[in-house]
Amino acid sequence: MSTVPCDLLTYYAEWWENPRDPRNVVFGQLNRLVRERLPAGVGLSALDLGSGKGMIVSFLAARGYRVTSIEMNTDFVGALRARFPGVTVIEGNVKEVLPSQRFDLVTAIELSQNLDRVSLIRLLEQLARITSRLHISISNKNSLHGRWAAWRGFQMPFVHTYTPAELKEWLGRAGFQVVSAAGIGLVTPITLWPRFRGKLIPVWVARFINAVADRIFPEFCHLYYVEATSVERGIG
Repeated sequence: MSTVPCDLLTYYAEWWENPRDPRNVVFGQLNRLVRERLPAGVGLSALDLGSGKGMIVSFLAARGYRVTSIEMNTDFVGALRARFPGVTVIEGNVKEVLPSQRFDLVTAIELSQNLDRVSLIRLLEQLARITSRLHISISNKNSLHGRWAAWRGFQMPFVHTYTPAELKEWLGRAGFQVVSAAGIGLVTPITLWPRFRGKLIPVWVARFINAVADRIFPEFCHLYYVEATSVERGIG
C-alpha cells in the first residue's frame, strides 16, 4: 500500500507542467539542460524516477534507451502507458517499488523535493547499487526562491529543499562521484501570494538575468542539477 500523502498527489495533479505556473521559465531551462546532457543510449537501459507526464521519458526514448519509468500518480501512469507503449511503467512510490536490476542510467529530475532527508539519503544508497550513472536535481535551499517561499510561508509541507553541498556529500557517501553540476534559475518569478498569484518579477526579466547569472552563481539558483558516476563503475 502506498504511503504517499494525498496532498502531494493533489498538488502535482494540478501543477505538474501547468502552463499557468510562472516557474515554467526555470523548469523549461532544466528540461533543456537534461535533454542536452543525456548520453547516447542505443542498447542501454535507463530508469526514470518520478516521471510525471513523461518529459524525461521522451528524452530518454529519443536517445535510444530501453526505459523503465516509476510514477505514483494513477492518471499520469495511464497517460504514460498510452503515450509510450514501449516503456515499462511502474506505478508506486519510489521508496517502495524501486527495481533491483541494474540500469546504465538513472534520472531523478524534480523528485528529491518530495523526499525527506532520510529517504533521499537511503535512495541514493540504493541507486548506487543499481546504476553507474545518475542525473539528479534538487530544489535549492540556498536560493532566492527557496528563502522567499520559506519566509512567506508558501512552502508546502511535503516539499523538502536541500543545499548543493548536502547533495554532493550524500552522493559521495553513497558511492558516487560528481562529474558535472549546474544551477538553473538564480531569479524566478516570485509572487506575493500563494498559488503563484501576484508576480513580483516578470518572466522575461528572470529569463534575461538567468542567461548570464546562472553560470556565475550556480549554487544559489532555484534548481541545482548534478551528474554523478559510480566511483567503482563510472561510465563516460
